[in-house]
Amino acid sequence: MAAEAWRARFQERVVEAASRMERVQGHPAAAQGHLALAAPLLADNAAAAAARDRIQRVLGALGEASSDLAFAMSVMNGAKLLVFSDVIGIEQLGDQYFPEGNAGVVLHDAVEDVEEAFAMVDSCCSHLDAVLLLLDHPRLPGVDGLIQEELAAADGDLQAAIGNAELGTELAVGARQDVSGAN
Repeated sequence: MAAEAWRARFQERVVEAASRMERVQGHPAAAQGHLALAAPLLADNAAAAAARDRIQRVLGALGEASSDLAFAMSVMNGAKLLVFSDVIGIEQLGDQYFPEGNAGVVLHDAVEDVEEAFAMVDSCCSHLDAVLLLLDHPRLPGVDGLIQEELAAADGDLQAAIGNAELGTELAVGARQDVSGAN
């Protein structure tokens, strides 16, 4: 009976992790759209307010993505602990728990991708915060070049975050599929 309670808790966490990762997908895409619209506005000092608004929207979308990524990591790590704890080691799982063992291994890889996506979201936000600070000093020599460098770095980090989040989502959804038929 205890094994079945463990199995149910594990399955709940896997389903929640996959659902949260699927939810993450919309946030970076929204951020990407706002960032693309903000870049041309930065060339014109009069449009700086509009660019600032776009960047704030990007930061809002990235904040939501960051929150969802952190939650998904937490749930995935909790599920992994259920599978790989000292009490129930992967080598101790019987054949009837093969789907859970396999899902635990898949979640291990998913967590790595999600951690990287989380770090890239954080880095992107840092670059965008720098852009917001630089926008306050339009007369500084070379500030336009610095703004463009920060935007390029933010875009690169955003692309990396999207790629890693997609990989993490694929793996989390795969883990969910592994356990959905297990009972």
